[in-house]
Amino acid sequence: MSQWGFYHNADACVGCKACVIACKDKNDLALGRKLRRVYDYAGGSWKVDEQGACRQEGSFVYSISVACMHCASPLCVANCPSGAMTKREDGIVYVDTDLCIACGTCAKSCPYGQPFVDEDRAHSVKCDFCRLLVDQGEEPACVAACVTRALSFGELSELEAQHGSVHAVPPLPDDTGTNPSLVLTPSRLNPDGALPGKVINPEEEVL
Repeated sequence: MSQWGFYHNADACVGCKACVIACKDKNDLALGRKLRRVYDYAGGSWKVDEQGACRQEGSFVYSISVACMHCASPLCVANCPSGAMTKREDGIVYVDTDLCIACGTCAKSCPYGQPFVDEDRAHSVKCDFCRLLVDQGEEPACVAACVTRALSFGELSELEAQHGSVHAVPPLPDDTGTNPSLVLTPSRLNPDGALPGKVINPEEEVL
């Protein structure tokens, strides 16, 4: 069975959020709602040396663009009581709005905070990989909008063969259990994620 996935290069991403805007426009999202987020993650410190000059110690900052991970083992699908959360044979996870009862279980289950219940539409909403565009041979809106080509998509095994098998870097949660369909090129400033840091644009964590 095939599995579509996203690829993100942290060194190429400039944090412009063109992907976020393209996604909001494509999905006609209300003010304050977003299905894709760009986290700016930073860490390190400065030290004054004996000459009084400031020296950086392990300082870094990078941006990570994330949306639904279209996981191989999606908790939203497993826990949906109505069967509305659907995983296609090509791995794309979407909401069957005819079945959704707007209970919010999917939102509570997702470790990435992806689905949310749209009260006006009376059903859950999430990234669906722009499945109608992909079915027509086109790119997802976020990928098409990325000006630095930091974001791309493809068959997951091909992305892994080309870019490696890193599926989680800070500030993303551990990928054990869900197996996200996201391949990452970590920032060269923190390649193994060992340096401590924090999200410096916490507004991205709020829908």
